[in-house]
Amino acid sequence: TVQSKKEQQQQQQQQSQQGLSSHGLKMSCPPTGWQYVDPKQAIQGPFSLLEMQQWNSMGYFRADLPMRCDPSDEFVPFAQLFPHPLIPFQSYPKRPFKNNRMP
Repeated sequence: TVQSKKEQQQQQQQQSQQGLSSHGLKMSCPPTGWQYVDPKQAIQGPFSLLEMQQWNSMGYFRADLPMRCDPSDEFVPFAQLFPHPLIPFQSYPKRPFKNNRMP
């Protein structure tokens, strides 16, 4: 039936989401503090997660755009923050590793 297919899809989604967080605690995407470096090398932000989600849905962010979600992080290319299968601005970003804090 249609209902059971829907239930199966939901279960698969839950399992795949759990799989993404198997390396540690499941953390949500940071709600504030998003910054990027524009083409003129000026730092823009900080912006909210909602703003970043909207701009991403409009295709504003190139894969090589330097970005970070915390002022203590280095800027890294957008595609490096959200490598496949991470979902930009939904999954927790792959922040650059630092010895003085948890990844």
